[in-house]
Amino acid sequence: RASSPAIMIGAQTPSAPSVMTQSASAEALNRVMSNEMPTAFDEKLSKALDDKLREEDVYEDADECARREEVLGEINALLQDWVLAASERKGITEDMRPSCNLYTFGSYRLGVHGPAADIDTLCLGPRHLSREEDFFGWDENDYEGSFYDVMRKHPGTESIVPVRDAIVPEIKLVFRGFEIDMAYTSLPSYTHVPEDLDVCQTSVMMNLDDPGVKSLNGCRVADQLLRVVPNHDAFRVALRTLRLWAQRRGVYSNVVGFFGGVNLAILVARVCQLYPNAAPSMLVYSFFQLWSAWQWTTPVMLVPIVDEGLPGMRVWDERVNKAERYQLMKILTPAYPAQNSTFNVSVSTLEVLKAEFKRGKEVTKMILLNTAKWEQLWCSLNFLEKYKHYLMVTISAKNEDDFKKWEGWVGSRIKLLIQGIENATGGQMLAHPGTSRYKDPEKDENSHVTLFLGLFPSSLKKKEEKVSLNLNPAVEQFQMTVTSWMDRATGESNWVPGMQANVKYLKRKDLPSFVKEEIDGYVKDIYAPEKEKKAASAEDEEKKISEEKPSPLGDDTKAARKRKEMQEDDSITQLDSLNDDLHAGTETAAAKKVKVSFAQVVAKK
Repeated sequence: RASSPAIMIGAQTPSAPSVMTQSASAEALNRVMSNEMPTAFDEKLSKALDDKLREEDVYEDADECARREEVLGEINALLQDWVLAASERKGITEDMRPSCNLYTFGSYRLGVHGPAADIDTLCLGPRHLSREEDFFGWDENDYEGSFYDVMRKHPGTESIVPVRDAIVPEIKLVFRGFEIDMAYTSLPSYTHVPEDLDVCQTSVMMNLDDPGVKSLNGCRVADQLLRVVPNHDAFRVALRTLRLWAQRRGVYSNVVGFFGGVNLAILVARVCQLYPNAAPSMLVYSFFQLWSAWQWTTPVMLVPIVDEGLPGMRVWDERVNKAERYQLMKILTPAYPAQNSTFNVSVSTLEVLKAEFKRGKEVTKMILLNTAKWEQLWCSLNFLEKYKHYLMVTISAKNEDDFKKWEGWVGSRIKLLIQGIENATGGQMLAHPGTSRYKDPEKDENSHVTLFLGLFPSSLKKKEEKVSLNLNPAVEQFQMTVTSWMDRATGESNWVPGMQANVKYLKRKDLPSFVKEEIDGYVKDIYAPEKEKKAASAEDEEKKISEEKPSPLGDDTKAARKRKEMQEDDSITQLDSLNDDLHAGTETAAAKKVKVSFAQVVAKK
């Protein structure tokens, strides 16, 4: 929905200071790095990029787009009927014209959604219909009269899950084959919500609760993003490319501390501001050039930070809020009130993101030199071969309905396990959360899921330094947190018997058989960091020497190396018994304190 800008539009240069007056900020944000038009070579590379994207099936065909619009139209009609019926029960007659509006945001609103993408929606309803009572409903009366009740009884609904205790409460449903996330906010100033309501007007946000502000900001941010971008076509091709890159490289999951759709779009929009006439290929190249060198203590902004002065509305400003100075990555939303969209980023995930930016910089450079191809930029991450040590987290429940709710809750708490590992080891060990989910064929596929975290050393640790590590506090605190799941609205416990989140340590060679097919399908990456190149070179040299001159020790040397490796890993295998002890409710000596030698965890070849 188009609407007039609510705040000044501009661009930020990398050298701009993080603390500026509004006028100085606006001036700095309006600078560009280059106004050059695309060359023939740029256009050729962009054409090759677009062709590869179409091969990867990131575009939705016209028929599917039309079906999406039909589905959204049907849901909008259901919403209008529900508003009329629910309003009548509250004494609001039809002559008062009670109504609501359905808005889209996210990838669908930006025009970069793929064939299997979900649709993020927001319903702005009248003041007399509340989120808790009317949109979600109550279990006591079997949700009678709620919109949740309308949708769960509709024949087009394939599955539906209410997530009422999330930061942004929403209903997740699959309707006529499309995944739809729907949030709801009632507007205190309206009984009849106008069809041409401008959601970017600051007055719309007056007297909204915190979930209402956050859900409305999804629409406001999407609209503002499209306004600050000078070339929508180039922006969309570049954003599709980088969404594919983030998904394949395992850094597309906002809930665990990586990128989500919004913050990735902001980074691409910032590059578009700096290079307003650039072709998509050069935008992708410039993306990695810029963000691989960025100091993340400096906020990334598309517009100056402004405070409209609405009571109770907190605007991100590290000059005022001291805690915000210590956030590790600062990518600010362009709509009032400005918020940091990457507050979930941890030390571990920032380290992973930096490594991926560096890799992207080198691969795009190789593409420009014609020594690599576009598909090598987004080749899948060999996650289950990348590290020597892993934590396997298995989330399960007794039945499918419990599992759907439990999986979402535990998944949102994985970031606490990562932070716990960092804190328990004094920052010496970090955890890379895998974004893929796996099913054990020996278990009920509708009531469990498995995910992995790779353990790796911090870049701050000295190579020769030996540190004793104890991972027990992180595991215990994580399990205590997830099982203390409370409903924010009622204060009652959401945890029921059968809901489990088991954490188990595994070495790479002991990973379960149901991930073997994925590991066998891994393709060698064209890019390798210097330390990996040196290690591989040394290994090749050693192999070459051994082939030329057989060792007098023969196979005994291999056996000795194997025994040494097993001895090095011996202490961390105690985590297996620790995991069993925790879930059995017993406390053995190993469960009380398991110390792990860091040198053993990350032993070099």
